This record gives sequence, structure tokens and C-alpha cells, in this order.
Amino acid sequence: MEKELIIKDKVNKHIVIQHDDLKFDGKNITIPGYYVDIILDYIADYNLSKLSQADLDDHAAFRNFLLDIQEYKNQGN
Repeated sequence: MEKELIIKDKVNKHIVIQHDDLKFDGKNITIPGYYVDIILDYIADYNLSKLSQADLDDHAAFRNFLLDIQEYKNQGN
């Protein structure tokens, strides 16, 4: 017996740009979780001395977001 499954609210996200597993749909960037360690290394090496306070706050928020992802990925290890 065959059944056809239909999703009523199917989202048709058109990928505008894709390189390897990195995707951009025109609004959102999709970055696989295995990039977290690499990105954290890059932002750790960034020279913060010339950033404004608002940029420092954004940098800290982004770093903390990535650290939370890293911690989640490493649960149970």
C-alpha cells in the first residue's frame, strides 16, 4: 500500500548562495555546527583594541553564543 504524504505548510527556501555546507537563502546564513571551533579560534585572534563599545558588546554576545553551542555539542563527552 502506498500513501502520499503532504505537508500543508511546506517551506520553500530557495538557496541563493551555497559553498560546501554553508548556505545563504537571502535572509539567513546556515553554518554547520562543526564550524563552531574554527569560528571561535578566528574571533579569539581578532584585535579588539580599535572596536567601539557597541562592537565589543556584539563580539562578546557572538562569542558567548558560539561557546553555548560548543558546550551543547560537547555534552556527554
